[in-house]
Amino acid sequence: MSHVRRIATLSVSILTATAIPLFAQEGANIGDVDHPLWYQPPSEKTLELAKIDDLSNTVVSGGPRGEEGVLASTLGITEEQAQKIRDGKFTAAISMGWLGDDWATQQLIGLNETFDKLGIEVVAETNANWDDAKQLADLDAIAVLKPDLVVSIPLNTQTTANAFQSLAAAGSEIVFIDQAADGMDAPEDYAGVVSSDNLALGMYLADLLAEATDGKGEVGAMYFANDFYVTNLRYIGFVARLMAKYPDMKLIAAAGHDDPNKGQQVAQAMIARYPAMQGLYASWSIPAMGAVAAAESFGRTPQDLPIVNENFDQIVAADMANGGFIAGISSQRPYDQGVAEATIGALALIGEDTPDYVVVPPLKVSSDNLPEAYETIYRQPLPEQMAASLGQ
Repeated sequence: MSHVRRIATLSVSILTATAIPLFAQEGANIGDVDHPLWYQPPSEKTLELAKIDDLSNTVVSGGPRGEEGVLASTLGITEEQAQKIRDGKFTAAISMGWLGDDWATQQLIGLNETFDKLGIEVVAETNANWDDAKQLADLDAIAVLKPDLVVSIPLNTQTTANAFQSLAAAGSEIVFIDQAADGMDAPEDYAGVVSSDNLALGMYLADLLAEATDGKGEVGAMYFANDFYVTNLRYIGFVARLMAKYPDMKLIAAAGHDDPNKGQQVAQAMIARYPAMQGLYASWSIPAMGAVAAAESFGRTPQDLPIVNENFDQIVAADMANGGFIAGISSQRPYDQGVAEATIGALALIGEDTPDYVVVPPLKVSSDNLPEAYETIYRQPLPEQMAASLGQ
């Protein structure tokens, strides 16, 4: 998930927000939907970038403080630098906001494998499980260990600020995942932020929904209602792509959730109110599978209500392989993000300059490229059962 603004602790309500008008001319296909309170209409620059078909080598998103994004593919460590890192016998700690999904698991694998190659010892690995207070306790415990490097995604950029500032003051280099803590600046206080290119991720969602609907018809969107920078960008990117490339697709409904486990409830309300809806962007995999259950409960079929989601995991991949409702996935590359985080952290440890904001381009996945995408994300072949379902 992947935020300079703070995120609230997840609750179980369904949220919508006051409608905000879009451009009078451009975006007539967006309709009068209820956008979230944090919503900003796509900028002219974003709308221009939204016209580019292949975004794999284009930086679309900047950082929340206006930082210029740098492609992760430009990062590297020379053998001389690697030896200097090994000679330093450095330690690192990883403070995650949550574990238990493939995004977090693959991030950790990328981090740990890279640290292992560079001789950096991981002395702590914590899971806050979406609890701000737990993350503060985790950071306090990490501080006692005095690690040379801390890699973390702050659940709440405001409440964790003092803890991260104290770690930096004590001499720890810090690499942030997705968002930096409030009151901290790069490179003085931290080495950099690594994130997916989230505007591009949202744009690919529009592409995938267009492919599933022949680029026309009435569609809906489920957004994450909390003010969370990276998920904000995904929704804005989705809207921008519709405006720039798909005038015959009309966004007729948008609804927010602040608990991913409420996806079914949100989707049921949308489908009941908008029975003519012909496609749905349903946030990430957990809400999306809730939307699948909702669609089934209304007797809808994958042909008349295709669903697309952000982020790849085994559940949505299996649904896609089985010809289910999941028609497209715009995925982060979490393993590559973990490698990038470890790389800039290691370089910072030996005094090398590092980019303030690093982006990893997303991956667009459909049933046509599911085997290749699975191998890219997990670095192993598509499971036999999924391959059989695809007829391979």
